[in-house]
Amino acid sequence: MNTAPIFDNISGQYNFLNHLFSMGIDILWRKSGVKHVVNSLTPKHPKECRVLDVACGTADLTIALAKKGFKVVGIDISEKMLAIAEKRCKKYSSQISLFLGDASSLNSELSDLNAVTVAYGLRNFDDRAKALREFYRVLQNGGVLMILEFSQPTNKIIKPLYNLYFKKIMPLLASLFSRGKLYGEFKYFVRSVEVFPKTEDFCNEIKAAGFKQVNYKKQTGGISVLYMARK
Repeated sequence: MNTAPIFDNISGQYNFLNHLFSMGIDILWRKSGVKHVVNSLTPKHPKECRVLDVACGTADLTIALAKKGFKVVGIDISEKMLAIAEKRCKKYSSQISLFLGDASSLNSELSDLNAVTVAYGLRNFDDRAKALREFYRVLQNGGVLMILEFSQPTNKIIKPLYNLYFKKIMPLLASLFSRGKLYGEFKYFVRSVEVFPKTEDFCNEIKAAGFKQVNYKKQTGGISVLYMARK
């Protein structure tokens, strides 16, 4: 499925709705992911490291990585998302390069990277296995893979509240704030989380691509999961 039109459609409201629906917690989830990358690459200084941020969208994670000193290449399949990202990244033009690109077929010139990151985009890939193999290919030995992705919580208290909010309230809010234009798009996002593999199963997919030291950390009761691996 070509998801580029979906992300083109929501590009103008993407950041606002993301922060609204997560009540700002998504910012903390990304900070946790960036912290892991920094700690995993120590004793190297971030200024010595190159990071590929896949499905960078409007560059929230890309900018967070640049603020730590990393040189970052951001790619995304949505031209309109990247257009917004370009404007937001002007302050970091010496550190950030943005390109239109597909995760399952990365530029052959990309290689010897210190880290690959993906924040809440992997579930939209048509071929996850191929994308994971591409991530492995472009990393140097010892390089770090950091993935943030939504999950369905298993906590007995959080789960019913999550289902009510995520499946019913969130699409309606999206429709309200977009004057009815984005209801279908956010219904798609709900479905994409539902069909994404369970945590352990996805870890096995990462291992199948060749990665070692594959671990995960649940965030906010399992609504978000931080996946960590190394080449």
